[in-house]
Amino acid sequence: MSQNNVVIDLDFKDNKATGTIAQGGQTKPYSVDLGGLVFADGGGAFDVLARLPLAANYSTSFRNLNVEKQKVQLKQLKVLGAESVTVPAGTFDAYKVEVVATDDEADKQTIWIAKDSHKVVKITATLPSLGGALLTSELVQ
Repeated sequence: MSQNNVVIDLDFKDNKATGTIAQGGQTKPYSVDLGGLVFADGGGAFDVLARLPLAANYSTSFRNLNVEKQKVQLKQLKVLGAESVTVPAGTFDAYKVEVVATDDEADKQTIWIAKDSHKVVKITATLPSLGGALLTSELVQ
C-alpha cells in the first residue's frame, strides 16, 4: 500500500502481519500478532460486505487489522434499515448498513447498498485519525 510519502508492505501469514513501513526516508519493521483470521481490508472491502446476506435486522461481526494502530479490531456490522438514496448515478432503493469498531465508536462507516444489484452506492466514514473528518464517496455511473 502506498499513499502520499508512506509505503506499507505487509505479508499475512501464520496468524501474523509482518513487513515494513517506510516514511520520510526511514524504514521501520512491522509485526502484529493477529490471533486468528482477519477480514481483508482495502479498496474492495465494501464490495465484499455488499455480498453478505443483507436483510432487515441482519448483523454480524468480523475482525480487522487497524494498520495504523497496529492492532486487531472487532467490527460490528448491522443493517439499520432500507431507504431511498440519491447519488450522481441515480436513485436507489438501498440497505443502510453501519460498521462500527467495538473499541472506538468514533470509527464508523455507513454504507448504502443497492438492494437489487448489491452495488455500493454511497459511503460515509468518520476518520478518527484525521480529527473526526467525514469522508463521503458516491457512485457516479
